[in-house]
Amino acid sequence: MLGVGPFYVSGIFIVTISATIFRYLGWLRIGTIDNSWIRILLILVGIALMVESVIVWCLAVFGSRMVESVKTGQLMTAGIYAWVRHPVYTAFFLLNTGFLILQANWWLMVLPFGYWLALSILLKYTEELWLQEKFGAQYARYAARVNRVFPWPPRGPETI
Repeated sequence: MLGVGPFYVSGIFIVTISATIFRYLGWLRIGTIDNSWIRILLILVGIALMVESVIVWCLAVFGSRMVESVKTGQLMTAGIYAWVRHPVYTAFFLLNTGFLILQANWWLMVLPFGYWLALSILLKYTEELWLQEKFGAQYARYAARVNRVFPWPPRGPETI
């Protein structure tokens, strides 16, 4: 099964790059944040999100042995997958969000909400349906305990 990943990731990259170009061309001047303390805070938050995105991606790809689990058809629930169901998508979401926050523009900070909504809808009606069909009750228990996009400690009992 081909996931929605390539479409989602390329889509948000195109939007993020386009929005950044619009900002540098001066088309979004009205939303620019001029307060230097807020700008510094936003730069720190943006960098932190981008660093977190790299960490999440590395934990998903290298730390969880993702390729092995996919090849053997196992549901991945350990490591970073115990904290977030879709860590690779999460990494790209965080990377683009961090980059937009670095731009220090109120208009651009609306985009991550759209990114999150699009990702949630895409996953709910594609990959998560497929995972539910393939793994049944095991996936339902996992989905009830672990967030879809935002990394957070799992809820409830540890048994999946």
